[in-house]
Amino acid sequence: MKGITVLLFLLQATAVNTGSHSLWAFATFIYGQTQFPEFSVVVMLDDMQVLYYEHNMKTVIFRSLPSSKNVPDIILEGAKIVMEDIYNYMRSPAHRVNLLSNHAAGVHVHQGMGRCVLDNDKPSLVMVWEAYDGVEVTHYDMHACTVNPLWPQLMWTTKKEESYLMDYTNVYQPICIKTLKYYMEKEENIVFRKERPRVRLIHKPCTETGEMKVSCLATGFYPRHINLTMLRDGHPIPDEELILGKVLPNGDGTYQTRRTLSIRSEELRERHHYTCSVTHLTLNNKLDINWEPEEGSDVAVISSLAVVLFLVLVSTILLFVIYKRRRRVTL
Repeated sequence: MKGITVLLFLLQATAVNTGSHSLWAFATFIYGQTQFPEFSVVVMLDDMQVLYYEHNMKTVIFRSLPSSKNVPDIILEGAKIVMEDIYNYMRSPAHRVNLLSNHAAGVHVHQGMGRCVLDNDKPSLVMVWEAYDGVEVTHYDMHACTVNPLWPQLMWTTKKEESYLMDYTNVYQPICIKTLKYYMEKEENIVFRKERPRVRLIHKPCTETGEMKVSCLATGFYPRHINLTMLRDGHPIPDEELILGKVLPNGDGTYQTRRTLSIRSEELRERHHYTCSVTHLTLNNKLDINWEPEEGSDVAVISSLAVVLFLVLVSTILLFVIYKRRRRVTL
């Protein structure tokens, strides 16, 4: 395939939208000698790996099924066509020259990602990204191709754009959508799984700074897409004031994430009203958890700090007494 590729870390940034399901193809081609395969592809159904391919093996490995014998020929052959096309595109002499002409010898990595989406059974256009040594260089969405200004040699001609559009429309999108529908049916227990988030608003004094740490925690939810917002007196708190946690997997296949706010002691005395607001596919309405500092919350922080200082003072006195006694003995 002529370009189903992108930065692997972009998966977190481009998570599947609520109510939709996607098939992602991640490809990596390594220029230079390493212990890793020269070319490999990982295919994901939403956030579950379903296919793996290495060019030296020339075999598609089906991760979620016992063997390729259980896979219809049209799905198996379609996967092989896509894998080989990606490989031929990445290793082509013209593309190799464009990527390596201005770079020193050594190991260089060409990565990428492509996806197709079904949203309420309505297919979207294929989207493709490419990256080189960790820098995104192209983005193609079947309407236009954008190129990083640092890589003008990758600019497409009108003829090339027309050729790519025809390939994606007539070959790659049908293969991608058909494979996506196949796996959605085979893995329906996972794909259509729904787990409600458990939400807590945790507040804890920080004795080192005299602040109150307030965290909004959502855990145990599936699918992974979730909107989690913290509000102060009904107004969203800007992201720059928060510590934004990533969506992380739990051991049971569900996910968790959090937002954390540090509240200064003088702000605690102002008695603002804080809210943790969550929306998720499993919730009919948004879920709000509220918290308001009780009178004397800042006093509790100060008291905690005073206790710590007292303990430090006592420890210092005890150490001094022990030191004096030992010195008398030695004299």
